[in-house]
Amino acid sequence: MRPSKVRAAHAALSGWLVGLLAVGPAAAQTPVSTRLVPRALSAATADAPVDAPAVTVVAIALDAAARADAARLAHEAEQAVAGSGRLRLVRLADALDVEGQRERQARAAEAAEAVKAGQRAYDELDTEKALVHFDKAVRAYEGTDLSQRFTELSRARVMKAASQVANGENTAAQLEIRTALALNPEARFSPNFFPPEEMTFVEKERKAVLAGNKSTLRVSTEPVPAQVYVDGQFRGISPVEVADLTAADHYVTVVAPGYALNQRRERAGEVALTLTPVASLAGLQTLSEQVARKPNGPERDKALRDVGTLADVPQVLALLVRGGAGAGPLEVTGLRLDVLDGHNQAYALGNVPRGDALAEGAQALLAQLVSTDTPRQGGKPVTHFSGGVSSTRRTAGYVLMATGVALLAGGVYFGMEASAKSDDFKRTAQNSRRAQDLKSTGKTYAVVADVGILLGLASAGVGSYFAFAGGGGGSSKSSARASRAAPAPAPVPPEPAPEVKTREPLPMPPPPAQAAPAAAQPEPAAPQPAPASSKKDKEAAKRAQEEEARQREEELRKRREEVERQRKELEDRRKQEDAAAKREQEERRREEERRRQEEKKRPSLDEDDLRNY
Repeated sequence: MRPSKVRAAHAALSGWLVGLLAVGPAAAQTPVSTRLVPRALSAATADAPVDAPAVTVVAIALDAAARADAARLAHEAEQAVAGSGRLRLVRLADALDVEGQRERQARAAEAAEAVKAGQRAYDELDTEKALVHFDKAVRAYEGTDLSQRFTELSRARVMKAASQVANGENTAAQLEIRTALALNPEARFSPNFFPPEEMTFVEKERKAVLAGNKSTLRVSTEPVPAQVYVDGQFRGISPVEVADLTAADHYVTVVAPGYALNQRRERAGEVALTLTPVASLAGLQTLSEQVARKPNGPERDKALRDVGTLADVPQVLALLVRGGAGAGPLEVTGLRLDVLDGHNQAYALGNVPRGDALAEGAQALLAQLVSTDTPRQGGKPVTHFSGGVSSTRRTAGYVLMATGVALLAGGVYFGMEASAKSDDFKRTAQNSRRAQDLKSTGKTYAVVADVGILLGLASAGVGSYFAFAGGGGGSSKSSARASRAAPAPAPVPPEPAPEVKTREPLPMPPPPAQAAPAAAQPEPAAPQPAPASSKKDKEAAKRAQEEEARQREEELRKRREEVERQRKELEDRRKQEDAAAKREQEERRREEERRRQEEKKRPSLDEDDLRNY
C-alpha cells in the first residue's frame, strides 16, 4: 500500500484536474467576441441603403435527398437578405442571366414610364391619352419578371379601368375590373378614380370572385426543380400543386439559377415548363460540384468566391445542405463570405426541419448569417474550413466530460479513503483481525481510486476532443491562431465607422506615440505634438487602405476577366461541337441523297424480265 503523503499528493492533483475539467463546459458556453449571436430579423421590409453590400444566395445539395429542400432554403435565405435592412439582394438567377435580366429591366422601366405618363394625362383630364399609356404599361409589365412586378401590373390594370370609366367605356371597364380582381382579389380601387356605382360593382365582383369556383395548377419543371410563383406569390419548389385559385388565367413564373426565367399564363390542370440553360450554367455546375466534393476544405471557399465573381457581386451567402435518408432534419452549413479575400462575414451550423416547418425552422440560422459581420482577426480574414463540430458530437463530448469528472471525483474520494485506511492500519496492531480488514479494504479502495482516475482522465480527454475539436465553431488553423492572438488588437483605436462606409474593414495600426503622453505628464507642453503624429498615422493608414483597395479591385478585375475567358472558351467549344454535329448531319444527309439517286438510276426489272430469268 502507498504512503499517505503520496496518496494525499495524488488526491490534490486529481482535485486540481477535476476543477480544471469542470471549467471546460462552462467556458465553452461563455460568449466571446467571435461567437455568432442570433438576432431576430426585422419585420420591416424597407429597402437596404444604396451603399449596402450586394449579396447573392447559392444553395448546394450535398446529396440527392436534399435537392428540393436546398432550393426552398435558397428562397428563405433570399427573403432573409432582402428583409435584413443592411444587405442588398441580387438574385443568383438574375445575375447569371445577364441578357434576360437586362431585357426585363428595360420592359419594367418602359412600363413605369408609361404609368407616369398615364397618371399625368389622367390628372390633366386627357383620359383617352391616359388609357393608351396605361394599356401600354399593362402589356409592358407582362414582359417583366412577375415574381417581382405583379403588384405594379395589378395597379396598372386598375388605372386602365379607371381611364375606361372616365371615357364612358363602362362595359370594357367592367371586364378589366373582373380580370384585375380574378388575378388579385386584394386589388385596391380608390373612390377618387371610380364613381359610387362602379365601387359597388367592384365590391360585388370581389365577393363573387372569393366565393366562386376554384381551380388547381400542378406545376412541374425540367430539367431541375425551380421556384414557382403564381401571380407574384411564392408557391413552393416544383413539382408543386397550387390549389384554391380563382377560375381565371394566372401568371406562372419559374426561376432557377443558371436557367432563363420562364413565364406564361395558365388556367388549370398540368403545367409543364422547360427551363433553358444560360451560358453561365456550366461554370455554376462546375463550382457547385467542387463545393460538394470538399464541403469542409479551403477548396469550398475558393469555389464560392468564384461563384461571386461569376455573379459579379461582392458577397456570397452559401447554404450547404445534407438531407440523408428518412424524414430527419436537414444538416445545414451556412456562411457568408467576401469574394475579394474569402473572409467569412458570418458562419453558422444547424439542423433545419423538413416540410411545412422548414421556413420557420430556418429563421434562427439565417438570422445569424445576415444580422452581424464577423471582424477580421489582426487584419486577416477569418475562415471556417473544418466544417465545425456537429451538435450531436458536441453533446456526446459534454456527456463524456461530465462522466470523466464524476469518475475523477470518485477516484479522489476512494483515494482519500485508502489513505485513511493506510494511516489506521499503521496505528493498529499488525497481528489483529482489524488490521487485516483495514489492509484488505485499503487495497480495494486504492484499486478503485486508480481505476476511477484513469477512466476519468480518458473519458474527459475523449469528451474534450469531441466537444472542442475544430474550435467548437468550425474554425480553421488560421482562425484558431487568430483567436489565440485576440488580446493583441486591444490597443487599436476603435474607428469602425470609416471601415463600414468604405466596405473595406481593414484594421487601423496602433499609433506609435500612444505611450508618450503618459511619460510626459509632468510637463504640460510635452503632449502637444501627439495630435500631429496621430494625424500623420491616420493619413498613412488611409493611404494604405486606398492602396489595398486598389489592389483588391485589380484582383477582382483579373478574376472577372479569367471567368469571362473561361466562359468564352466554353461558348467557343460549344459552337465548335455544334458546327461539327451540323457537318456530320449534313454528311449523312448527302450520303442518303446520293444513295437515293443511285437507286433511282438502277434499272428496274419488269415481269417479262423476271419470267425470262
